Amino acid sequence: MKYIREKKTRFGAGFLDVDLYENDDSYFPPFKRAKRKKVTPPHIIAANERHSRDQLRRLIMHNFSAGDYYLTPTYAGKPPTLEEAQRQLVNFINRLKRLYTKHGSELKAIYVTEGGRPKGNGDCTRVHHHVVINSGVPRDDIERCWQGRQDKKAETRRGYCNTAEIYTEDGERGCERIAEYMAKSRTKAAGKGMHRWNATRNIKRPVETIIDNKFSRKRTDELLDLVRVRQAVKNEQNGQLRRLLEKRYDRECVDVQTIINPVTGRIYISARFRRKEEPPAADLRQQYQKQKSSNTRYFPVLSL
Repeated sequence: MKYIREKKTRFGAGFLDVDLYENDDSYFPPFKRAKRKKVTPPHIIAANERHSRDQLRRLIMHNFSAGDYYLTPTYAGKPPTLEEAQRQLVNFINRLKRLYTKHGSELKAIYVTEGGRPKGNGDCTRVHHHVVINSGVPRDDIERCWQGRQDKKAETRRGYCNTAEIYTEDGERGCERIAEYMAKSRTKAAGKGMHRWNATRNIKRPVETIIDNKFSRKRTDELLDLVRVRQAVKNEQNGQLRRLLEKRYDRECVDVQTIINPVTGRIYISARFRRKEEPPAADLRQQYQKQKSSNTRYFPVLSL
């Protein structure tokens, strides 16, 4: 029997990601996974890329906020290889850990290496890094950590480490923009086993819950029909799908994506929500006065 599996991921200050996809009780995976014989299909590669970007975005928004630091360490002169750049980045993170320990704090960091992609003229894009860390240490001390002992004694510098404070006027949007930028496609020249992004061990993981059979048969058919019809009438059906999801989860829908598996034909819905903004105190006071004058039995408890 087909049903909808619901996977909810809560992170940050009131953010929620919901994945809805069809499941079937008649499908039983093999007891032992066989060895890979074929090349990974393009739609599987795209799905893996999407899951990796979502995981990185959730981690950054769950562990960092406005006031933390965003670093861009670069290299001067001839850039190193990817393996050497990865080694220097790990040493930089270790120096930052010792610096934070001296200031009585603990370092939390998520970092990626970008560059090394071949261009059309035979050259490669310049190798550099992106790092997000928590605050608590002066930015000048952090930038000096990028220069190792050997670089301080040498005539030439290793490069520059630009440190910027994450500042945003609308809550967590600054971290969200940084996460989207860091989660873009990484280098294809990286060897097997090289991670696209790394994090310190004290990074907190978002809370994930998986629920089956919570959607009724009527609601399941309605969702599936909306996704199928959306391919023809995209704008109208997309708005209807947003309203249906916002009503169910009582949150503001930031984005919704629908995918139909080209092999199995199953439907996948990915929605991103944020907490609804509370109305100003003046609006609440007017609402309270209006309900009080209408002789209703129920009055909400408001702090006026």
